[in-house]
Amino acid sequence: MRLALKVVLVTVLGTLAVLVVFGYLRTRREIALFDSDIRNDHALIGTTLAVCVASTWSAAGPERALALVEQANAARDYLTIRWVYPDESPAAVGDHRASFPVAAHAGVEHQVLDLLDETGEASGPSALVTHVPVRDAGDLIGVIEIAESMAVRDAFLRSSIESTALATASMVLVSGVVVLVFGVWLVGRPLALLTDKANRVGRGDLAGPLALAQRDEIGELAREVNAMCERLIEANAQTERETLARISALEQLRHADRLITVGRLAAGVAHELGTPLNVIGGRVKMLRRGNRQPAVLEEYLGIIAEQVERMTSIIRQLMDFARRREPKVAAADLHASACSIRRLVSPIAQKRHVDVLVTSTDPVWARGDAVQLEQVMSNLVVNAIHACGEGGRVEISCGVRTDGGQPRAFVRVADDGHGMDEATRERIFEPFFTTKDVGQGTGLGLSVAHGIVQDHGGSIEVESVPQQGSRFSVLLPMAST
Repeated sequence: MRLALKVVLVTVLGTLAVLVVFGYLRTRREIALFDSDIRNDHALIGTTLAVCVASTWSAAGPERALALVEQANAARDYLTIRWVYPDESPAAVGDHRASFPVAAHAGVEHQVLDLLDETGEASGPSALVTHVPVRDAGDLIGVIEIAESMAVRDAFLRSSIESTALATASMVLVSGVVVLVFGVWLVGRPLALLTDKANRVGRGDLAGPLALAQRDEIGELAREVNAMCERLIEANAQTERETLARISALEQLRHADRLITVGRLAAGVAHELGTPLNVIGGRVKMLRRGNRQPAVLEEYLGIIAEQVERMTSIIRQLMDFARRREPKVAAADLHASACSIRRLVSPIAQKRHVDVLVTSTDPVWARGDAVQLEQVMSNLVVNAIHACGEGGRVEISCGVRTDGGQPRAFVRVADDGHGMDEATRERIFEPFFTTKDVGQGTGLGLSVAHGIVQDHGGSIEVESVPQQGSRFSVLLPMAST
């Protein structure tokens, strides 16, 4: 609408300027024609009367000649015609006097004079005074003075200005209304629809094509906007499909990494299950020997139930870790997850004679998916165990620290293993990069862990010194508990 108003304003101002200039020139031309007509009338009357007066003067005398002047003055009420002798004082028009020298006149002359009162001040409208010389045998005997008030001319000028102003105002008003109506219909309304469509596109609403039937630049723009929205819809659909495929592939990769970790834990779990199975087998053999005492039976059955529960817990924990599930973002206790991972990797740690300790004691709540965060911890802890030699030590700690005024939860895995140099540390998160022997690792663990942490809005910090160990710190958003 603002553009339409600007178009109306520019059009009205342009039209007004053209009409004002045209009216001014037209008024000047009409006034010039009016003045020319008056002068021509004066000259025609004066020269005709001068011829008659000159011939009468020589034939019948001055009195008869001057009588012709008086008759001519009486015949025209809008003119004052009088005889002026060459040596007479300044001419008089009615009761007013106007200064118009006579002696120097050689032909018809016109002057516009102010009419003066007795005190010499201007009084009333000005007058056009014409002098026509009268000669007898070549000698100047007098001048016929014709005077006409310019009041008629002034009235004509005012009327012309008023009519021009009225016509100008009417044309400006009509053109302004016409331009406003067509501007709003052809410019304002389409631009308002385009603005609304652009706002909806900015909010992500690409539905509803813009319907503009006009065949001009704005209509072409509307059709291009509709085509752009159709292309955006197709691009969004393609992006959504690619994103879903990427998420699916990423989830499969993460699940594969979990299965790899499960495979690493399998041998340790088998060893862990061996002890309770031996205990159960021993108690069953004793029961077969026929010892039926109630107290002994109750003790043996209690031991068997305890060992079965222990095996069930180990197997359930391993299956929960390996099972594929949809991500569930909620408040996750990092300390509880650290303790769970410590129990899960304890068979591997025992086999390699590495101590795994959880040094923190208090719950630390982060916002994320607990199972995915456990997968990150398991990758870091298993790598730390493999980095340690026999008798090594791995510490898991959780807490809260402030970065840039923002509190963040962290879980830290530190080991006293062989560490990494700078070149290795820069590549550890690359997919399929590994420093382990062939068959000992896929190079996906840290890459998957890094992707999970980034998806949670967190980051991983790495500190490592060759032969002195490494420390991985996972920073995560805090959860409100």
